[in-house]
Amino acid sequence: AVVSTQSTGSLREVQKRFPDGVPLLDPVEDMKIKEGAFEETVRKIETLEHRLYKHPLHNDPKLEETYELCEKKNNLAIRCRDTKQELRDARTVLQLDELKSRKRVLRRLGYCNNADVIETKGRVACEISTGQELALAELIFNGSFNDLDPAVIAAVLSCFVFEEGVKDAPELTKESLKGPYRQVQEVARRIAQVENECKLETNVEEYVGKFKWELMEVTHAWASGAKFHDICKMTPVFEGSIIRVMRRLEELIRQMINAAKAIGNNDLENKFSDASLAIKRDIVFAASLYL
Repeated sequence: AVVSTQSTGSLREVQKRFPDGVPLLDPVEDMKIKEGAFEETVRKIETLEHRLYKHPLHNDPKLEETYELCEKKNNLAIRCRDTKQELRDARTVLQLDELKSRKRVLRRLGYCNNADVIETKGRVACEISTGQELALAELIFNGSFNDLDPAVIAAVLSCFVFEEGVKDAPELTKESLKGPYRQVQEVARRIAQVENECKLETNVEEYVGKFKWELMEVTHAWASGAKFHDICKMTPVFEGSIIRVMRRLEELIRQMINAAKAIGNNDLENKFSDASLAIKRDIVFAASLYL
C-alpha cells in the first residue's frame, strides 16, 4: 500500500511538472548516443520537422481533403506507369512476332538458312543500306544488271533513291529502260507476296509503288553526258531534288560495288564503277553551288 501511494504521488508530481506530457528523451544529450551517423540522422529529422511545421498546410483545415487528393493523384500516376509498362511489354511481344516473321522472309528468300546463319545473298544485302537491300540483292542474283550498260544501271538504281511524288511527269518512253523497270517491279511484287505469306502485312501495290521511275530518263541522260540545264527541262522535279537524288545515287552505287566484290563478280563491279564515274561530274557534285 505504501509503494502504491508513493507511485501515485510520483505520477502526480510528474503530471504537475509536465502538464503537456512527458518530454521525449534526447538521444544525444539524455541517452548519450555519440555515433556520428546517428547524430547526422537526428539533425536531418529536426530539419524536416521544422520545415513540416512551417508549411502552410500544417494547420490548414482542408489538410485531410488535400492529402486525399494528393494520394489519388499518386495512385493514378502509379497506374499510369504500370499501364505504360504493360503497353511496352505488349509492343515487345508484337515486335518479337514481327522479328520471327522477318526471319521467315529471309529464310524463304535464301538470305539465311534454317539455323539463321547468313548466306551469300545475306552478305551481299548487308553491303547495302541506302536503298531496298532485299530487292537490290535479288536483282544482283537474278543477273538483271549483267547485260545493262552503265547509264542504264544508273537509271535503274535511281528508282531506289527517288522518293518524291511527281505530278504531270512524262511517261517512261525509252524501251531500254522499260524492261529493267518491269524487272524491278516483278522483284518488288515477289518480295511483298513472300512477306504476306510470312504474316508480315504488306500492301503489294504500295510496296511496288515505292520504286519510282520518274527520274530514270533524267538519270540516263545525265549518265550519258547531257548538260544539267538540259536534264532539268526533262522533268518537273526541282533542280535541288535532282542534285540530292544524284548524290544519294552515287552513294548507292558505291555500296553496289562493294556488293559485287562480296560475290567476286569483277565484271559487275566494273560496270557499277563506270556508272559511278558517269554520274559523278560537273555541278551536281561541286563542293559549292556558288562557285
